This record gives sequence, C-alpha cells and structure tokens, in this order.
Amino acid sequence: MAPEILSANNLNRAASGLAKAGSLPSRAYVTFLAGNGDYVKGVVGLAKGLRKVNTIYPLVVAVLPDVPAEHRRMLVDQGCIVREIEPVYPPENHTQFAMAYYVINYSKLRIWE
Repeated sequence: MAPEILSANNLNRAASGLAKAGSLPSRAYVTFLAGNGDYVKGVVGLAKGLRKVNTIYPLVVAVLPDVPAEHRRMLVDQGCIVREIEPVYPPENHTQFAMAYYVINYSKLRIWE
C-alpha cells in the first residue's frame, strides 16, 4: 500500500496541532515526554531531524500532565502535535511491588489508544 500523499496545506494544519482529528493523516511518528527535564531537547532534535529529511508525516508527542506549558509551546513551535495523555497507575493491590517511576512506563501504553 502506497503512503498517503498530503498537500502542504494539510501538513501545515496537522503540524500546528489545530486540525480536527478527522482531518489528520492516518500515519505519524509518535514519541513520549514526561517531566520538566532536558528530555524536551531530544524531542526538539527529533522534530528537526524529521523536518530535515522532509518527512510527510507529523510528529505527535504524547505528554503527561507534568510537562510544563513552556515545553509544550516549544514543541508546537517545532511543528509537533502535542497530545496530553492520562497517566496509568498500577493496580492498588500491586503498588507494594511497583515503584513510582513505573508510572512513566505504564503510561506509554496510552500511545496505542
């Protein structure tokens, strides 16, 4: 199956994060971001690299609620589509075995929703 060809107008709307979900392309690069650390620099680098190779697919960044607004703005300015996802917590009867940082790993499962 050949990839969907997008017009520049559709790509610009999709990249700005302002397009309606029904008008977004059916394929995208997706990455995950949590916290307020320097990981945002890696996502910005990824976005720049994808632009450099002229990809036709947008970069969707799934962020947890703890990602600061400043970092979200940086990503939108780079053409990323930012989508906040709900954290996934381990079941209460398993919390004695799960560390708090596992919430980040569990939350990555939200990308598939």
